[in-house]
Amino acid sequence: MTTNAVRIGDVELTRVGYVDVGIPPERVGLTPAHIAAVSWAEPLWATGAELLAGGAVWVIQDGDARIAVDPLQAADEIVRTDADAAVHQEAFAAILEAAGTPRESFTHAISTHVEGIGMWAWRNDDGSWVPFFPNAPILIAQGEFDAIDAGTHPSPVHAAFHDLRALGALQPVAAGYRVTEHVSLEHAGAHTPGHLFVRISSRGEQAVMLGHMAVSPLHLVTGPCPNQHPLPDEAQANLEALLAEDDTLLIGPLWPAPGAGRWDGERLVAVS
Repeated sequence: MTTNAVRIGDVELTRVGYVDVGIPPERVGLTPAHIAAVSWAEPLWATGAELLAGGAVWVIQDGDARIAVDPLQAADEIVRTDADAAVHQEAFAAILEAAGTPRESFTHAISTHVEGIGMWAWRNDDGSWVPFFPNAPILIAQGEFDAIDAGTHPSPVHAAFHDLRALGALQPVAAGYRVTEHVSLEHAGAHTPGHLFVRISSRGEQAVMLGHMAVSPLHLVTGPCPNQHPLPDEAQANLEALLAEDDTLLIGPLWPAPGAGRWDGERLVAVS
């Protein structure tokens, strides 16, 4: 387990890391040539011809509200297989406990989009699923539900999603929804129909959790990526708008530790 924390005004953001691994860049629409062309890729975000990716959860502590964002999203093939799903969910629960944020203590959860089940659900011995964070409704954009119900969502929908929905654990929200005084949700689209950004704003400071709009920090500069986004030009425009903001902390749930940085006009400068 690795943890690192940063404050945005009165809000504390903590990355609780489970694992960082190297992946082939082709898996996320890039190539070794893309890595070589980005002078700041190594050593934090890439190594040699591989990208680095992280499995983690970002925890937002805003007063009494404790919010989980995208825990181990898009890692189902590693952590949710039949053979070892129980092992990984027990291990992930243990690292949250060790970090001082047991899963029962979360009051809210935000899924920026629907792509696999990650650690949103706890698998019982009989194969049924219940919420991993038992006291936290999972906020998901209404646009995701609409696309799923219409059969047009670009990602396969995990069986656990349907179990959680039947239990009333999933809460549809509209873009602009305010989770707390300092945490709000913005439409990002492009990657999935209802994909959201999570914006944290307090005392004049800003952070944005990007979801999968930039799976790797390199996606901030490598141009439109059709492999990742059905609407690549929209995705690129949204990212460029964020890069134009002054001193906004950018956070990627799949970025390796430390998982966050600020754009200085030429490169992503990681938080210390």
